[in-house]
Amino acid sequence: MTSEVITTPASCPRRPTVAVLGAGIAGLTAAHELAQRGFDVTVYEPRVDERAGLGSAPADTYPPVKLGGLAASQYSTVGTHDGSAAELRPFPGRRGDPRPPARAVAGEHGFRFFPAYYLHTWDLFQRIPVYQRTDGPGGTVDWAPTARTIMDNVRRVVTQGTTVDGKPSLVFPREAPRTPAEFLTIAGQLTQLGFTASDIDRFVSRLLRYLVTSPLRRASELQNLSAYDFFVGRDDTAEQPRFSYSPRFDSLLLEMPRVLAAFDTRWGDARTNLTTYLQLQLQMDRRDNKADGVLNGPTTESWFDHWHRHLVELGVRFVRAGAGSLEVPAADPGQPPHLRPRVQVTLADGTRLAPDYTVVAVDAPAAEQITAALRAAGTGGTVAGLDGFTTSAPPNDGPLDPGHTRPQTRRDPYAMDEMGRVPWDRFQTLGGIQYYFDTEFQLLRGHMYYSGTEWALSSINQHGLWERRPTLARDGHVSVLSVDIGDFNTPSRYLLDESGRGKAARDCTADEIATEVWRQIVWALTSDVDNVAEALMPWPTWYALDRGLVMGGGPGQGHGKAVRNETPYLVPIVGDWENRPGPDPWNPHGGSWGTRPTEETWLEDLRQRNVWQARHGGYQVHHNSVVFAGTWTKTFTRMTSMEAACESGRHAVNAILDHYIWVASGGTDHRENTTLDWRFPYDFLDQGYSSPVRMPSPAGDYCYVFDIENREPADARPLRTLDAQYCREALPHPLDTAAPLLLTAPGGLPMTQPIMPPEPGLQLLSYLQSWRQYLQQLGGLGGALLTPPGTPVTTSPTDYAQQLLTYLQAWRQYLQQTVGEATGRPSEGDGPPGRPPDAGEEIVAPADDYGIQTTAGARPRREPQPDRPKPQPAPAPPQRRSAGSAHHRFTEAEHEPVSTAAPRSLYGRAPEPGAAQSGYPGITEPDWLEQER
Repeated sequence: MTSEVITTPASCPRRPTVAVLGAGIAGLTAAHELAQRGFDVTVYEPRVDERAGLGSAPADTYPPVKLGGLAASQYSTVGTHDGSAAELRPFPGRRGDPRPPARAVAGEHGFRFFPAYYLHTWDLFQRIPVYQRTDGPGGTVDWAPTARTIMDNVRRVVTQGTTVDGKPSLVFPREAPRTPAEFLTIAGQLTQLGFTASDIDRFVSRLLRYLVTSPLRRASELQNLSAYDFFVGRDDTAEQPRFSYSPRFDSLLLEMPRVLAAFDTRWGDARTNLTTYLQLQLQMDRRDNKADGVLNGPTTESWFDHWHRHLVELGVRFVRAGAGSLEVPAADPGQPPHLRPRVQVTLADGTRLAPDYTVVAVDAPAAEQITAALRAAGTGGTVAGLDGFTTSAPPNDGPLDPGHTRPQTRRDPYAMDEMGRVPWDRFQTLGGIQYYFDTEFQLLRGHMYYSGTEWALSSINQHGLWERRPTLARDGHVSVLSVDIGDFNTPSRYLLDESGRGKAARDCTADEIATEVWRQIVWALTSDVDNVAEALMPWPTWYALDRGLVMGGGPGQGHGKAVRNETPYLVPIVGDWENRPGPDPWNPHGGSWGTRPTEETWLEDLRQRNVWQARHGGYQVHHNSVVFAGTWTKTFTRMTSMEAACESGRHAVNAILDHYIWVASGGTDHRENTTLDWRFPYDFLDQGYSSPVRMPSPAGDYCYVFDIENREPADARPLRTLDAQYCREALPHPLDTAAPLLLTAPGGLPMTQPIMPPEPGLQLLSYLQSWRQYLQQLGGLGGALLTPPGTPVTTSPTDYAQQLLTYLQAWRQYLQQTVGEATGRPSEGDGPPGRPPDAGEEIVAPADDYGIQTTAGARPRREPQPDRPKPQPAPAPPQRRSAGSAHHRFTEAEHEPVSTAAPRSLYGRAPEPGAAQSGYPGITEPDWLEQER
């Protein structure tokens, strides 16, 4: 702990300068947070805002650079202007002679929506004012902030629809049912989708099983297991599926993740897939815009234009320039590490910069490219982790192939012929297309999923939610349908090549993509009617294809097939999380598990690899200056999204704040606990739009960070905690053990279950069945799935989220006796969310989350308690391995007893002197846990 008085950045004789490379959401978030803390910030972005070259407004009306990255609106005109790749194209086969738009038309990479768990984004929205334009004398334009914020530009979406092959399309609410009749109608619609009651029971039981699985087991097992294998119960203990579903539901498990987020259930890791799915569903009981929102206009106009004006008001500068490389100046080996020279930035035009800090917020391929010189100089950390991250070819036979069998060749990560051709490639193609109509066409005021389409299509009619709707005279169209294409590899059943084989989207021209996507939409919507589609729907007049797809041949975007994808999309792949560059994220509130280097490794990284990291963990600072941010870094959000970008920018700023303090202290600051002592109810901080508590540092508040796994139902916590104890003892999940769990179902009904379950997880399924029987007696859920919609009943649950919580509450009584909550005994947490610590790492325990949550710096005083009862021993699962099975991450040392005389770590390194040892080999716990014992 330093005793120096730290000068804040704004009070320094010369404010520390920061160069932010990239004006995407990650870069703009970092610029915003740093400027508010007194840093002198300049954002560098090579792309220009295309609106400035269209002549529709004065040149200084728009930002000097393109803001927003993938989320930015893409403006197109008929034909190209000033070399722009944007082009509004006539729809093939359109009728009549539609008039061209009088101004540029807004398109996008894919439609934007903001679910409730985007807490970093919602918090940001509240801090960006909406600016009002006023015309001054002489044609000048002024912008003044109003009392409104971007939050006020969000519109709620309350419906979602799905097509059903051969049947009418269905509409579901994006909120919990409000009445029993509404609940029964929704339940009845599930039968129309072809789902059975056993499908629902089995699916819900697997979701509940995930909710009561500790982060330790999620990290060690589920990150190396596909989501599909988790749902069917296939892992390293069972090569054959233990659970089965109806064919229709089984196809849904494979299809829906690809439609929602370009996930592949067979190859996507279970932890990311299920965490994301649960977060999308658990907040449906909200009745505000935050439940599921979209903006009230094109993203750039409703968000980024206002953000730019606010950042300029904060003192941020914007320069149109791209980064060429990062160079390390010569250093004196005898110089103290905190005084070593910082990285210089060479821009693409040859200009050299020497900022105090550099935030690299470009996409992963660009980050790998511009850091080549740093790797050549022996830099470690995130820089070393980027080597081959985008340019290495994927394994030949699957993501878990041994390293020595993988191709050693390098590739162009933007070339369509070289990336995304196998489903386990971590980079895939995800794109969008917009259809413009010269008449009113609003298919559904909400999200639409086209079930069974080859290219995994979904859409939204955004214009119906816009504040300023398009008009025919001004915009050349009245309606717009924005479509996401989630699968570029599956062949079409209709569009064939010269050999008679179906063509995938990656092999099509722009016109072929536009025609085939529309055909698949029409087919999905009209498969149950006799009339031809032309008799039921209007035809588009124009379309705009995602400009990230560069087509071969011709001017502008091109007219051949796609040859480059300038926006490769990172997807979660089985076993690939640990390959992401950089360390685990850090939560300033102390409610999350993480890793940090040991003192020995910390010094070695600093002296030999020029990598500094705060003693509590978090993002790294390279050469005293370089920090990385982007969706490709490790975040609590885990998936590529606006939320992950916003979160990563906050992590980068927190690392800079800690490094600034370390340098200002003369290199003496070694704080491990950095926050004030607060106590608050479990999960309180992660509710609402933002947190009422901010954690200060001598350089200013840390950026608040939300951990979405802490937002799961509190009633799941006790069993998660028990599972962490089992996992530390190398035992199976409590629900997979031979010992019976004596439970009482809701309503007081007894649970009957075999002492030795015939299949793992049957105890939980039996619990669900007994709960369902209870509901049947109330006239509720059990009959709903088999009763025609609208059948009257006495009572029924009216809240999906409440049902889920009720399922879990029955466990609490049992766990109070097992874990000791009834006597006030605290939990030690769920276990670490990451892998077992590498050599040179140790696990950082979270603050107590067993009913009372405290910050990382808190050292709560409690009365001594008797030893916690240990779980009953059970045989460890056999270590079977097969292609595609879960990859075991632990070594045999885990199963050895812990020696009390001469403890050693899991990796053979003696623990640091004075380090408290946990009952889990290789994990060093904070000293306050040892004091409590």
